[in-house]
Amino acid sequence: MKIIVVGAGIGGLRFAANAAAAGHDVSVFERAATIQAMRYPWHDDVSRTAFSRAGLDVPEGCFPKKNWSFVSPSGDIRRMYESLEESDISVPRPALNAMLAAACERAGAKLCFGINAEGAIVEDGAVKGVSASSERYAADLVVDSTGVGSPLKTGLDIDIADKSEIFYAYRGFHEKNPAPEPEHTNKVYLKHLGENGISWVITDGDVVDVLIGRLGGLDITTKERALAALKADNPVIGERIVTGGGIYKIPVRYPAARMTASGYAAIGDAAYMTIPMLGSGIASSLAAADMLFAIVNGASKEGKSVRETVSKENLWRYEVEFFTRIGAEHAGVDLMKRSVLKMPDEELSWLLNSKVLTNADICLLAKGKPIFITPASALQKVVSGMRRLPLLMKVNAMLMKSHRAIRVARSIPKEYDDGKINAWAEKLKAAVIGD
Repeated sequence: MKIIVVGAGIGGLRFAANAAAAGHDVSVFERAATIQAMRYPWHDDVSRTAFSRAGLDVPEGCFPKKNWSFVSPSGDIRRMYESLEESDISVPRPALNAMLAAACERAGAKLCFGINAEGAIVEDGAVKGVSASSERYAADLVVDSTGVGSPLKTGLDIDIADKSEIFYAYRGFHEKNPAPEPEHTNKVYLKHLGENGISWVITDGDVVDVLIGRLGGLDITTKERALAALKADNPVIGERIVTGGGIYKIPVRYPAARMTASGYAAIGDAAYMTIPMLGSGIASSLAAADMLFAIVNGASKEGKSVRETVSKENLWRYEVEFFTRIGAEHAGVDLMKRSVLKMPDEELSWLLNSKVLTNADICLLAKGKPIFITPASALQKVVSGMRRLPLLMKVNAMLMKSHRAIRVARSIPKEYDDGKINAWAEKLKAAVIGD
């Protein structure tokens, strides 16, 4: 089968290596000029099990993630405590890209750099290939790994993220000033400066990792104001940028309710597979790549024709698998993220620094996981939050809605049916976004 993977994203590269190793004719189109220029020049937090589950070695240069210190809008700080064995690992993107690209080449996939995708070739409602760099390339299956701004969705019934669901983030690794070592090395500012997003400052060796992110857009004035505030609060931040320094777009919403079509499957940021609270999608993209490969290769092994293998009915099974195993929880976390950002600064500050949120709760939130309350923990929270009972009831309502969003997401139609899928997608949107 002829497969084109558009974009050398994490999920795209993983799928390409699997498919090529199974004997498929696989090409990866990447607009960057070289492998060194691919993706973001930074590192991301990833669960320790993500690589072992995929049968991959941990990339070189990884290190255990330090405990976060959360800065509330009031300026108070709360540190989470997690053992080294439970903590995520910080993974450098360049090393991960190089490792996955090398696996593609060993498997026989063709890596084609400097090719800019312009759109999908759609005939009779099915994707038949890709238009790229003013050329037309035929394919039986197109895997969209181009990111949140994918140009391949035009003409397809595929989810398009609203601008308010996109995190616009400045990220720069600044030279470290000769200042006293900070008490809190990993600080994340919630609703920084009262704005709709976060900032963070991570002191790591000789550099300081600075992020300023806002939902819906980040103009230069907002970025410079936030950077000045971070520098005033963190004297270790130097003026010189060692690497990074750009503004990047990251989807932070529940996964696409439609991420497949005949001859087409989206993966990674193109399908909004990032954790809505954090923006990292490495673990989910690696898992999704293996799910998609299992569906495609399994159909081939069963003797199904190429047309049956890449049909919308067969590829829908990939989305069902993803939502059942991963995406449903992301829907619940998305609702929590939206609710937290709508919370008045005073309420968020009190909640973050009270005993209502336990250390275990904070650790779950830091990893982008939903919070589940047992009867015993519910009683403890009522006692701790008795003075702010209306707020506690609001938080409880948010958690109940989060659990409902997860249940709705898991009720995804198991077989392809346009009417049932449309009804489910609307129900899911209402469950997550609400009024």
